[in-house]
Amino acid sequence: MVYDLIQVIASWIKALYPDVKIYDGPVLQDIKLPCFFITTLQIDEVSSLKNYYRRGVPFVIDYLPADHKPNFMDDIYQVQDAFGLPFRQLQLGDRLLQIKNKTISYDREQKVLHVQFMLDIRQALDPDDPDMQNMTLEEGVKQNEHE
Repeated sequence: MVYDLIQVIASWIKALYPDVKIYDGPVLQDIKLPCFFITTLQIDEVSSLKNYYRRGVPFVIDYLPADHKPNFMDDIYQVQDAFGLPFRQLQLGDRLLQIKNKTISYDREQKVLHVQFMLDIRQALDPDDPDMQNMTLEEGVKQNEHE
């Protein structure tokens, strides 16, 4: 699922910036500027009611402009604007994923733009999962074994 989300984000970026390199892992040498890096932070899984669970997947997209341009800050601001309203909806197969406004933030550190956001995924549990079918509920009071 996370890999699919990275691919959706990369496809969205590639549609806007077809000539810009996108990395989803560390680059040891020969980085090509300008470029984007897509990384995830710690994923938060929360059980939910009934047959669903929620998974919060935090992402960081770093944009490094071509630093040889004298107006690289204009480039950073244009990329930041692109991650505004059009980026709030991503298509994953037949699902439309929403990025909530309050979860997206921008930070500029030296020559790097950091875009951080959270994808909140609600996913159905598989009712045919054998672990779910073998669950039982036992009632009673456990006696203290040390008495």
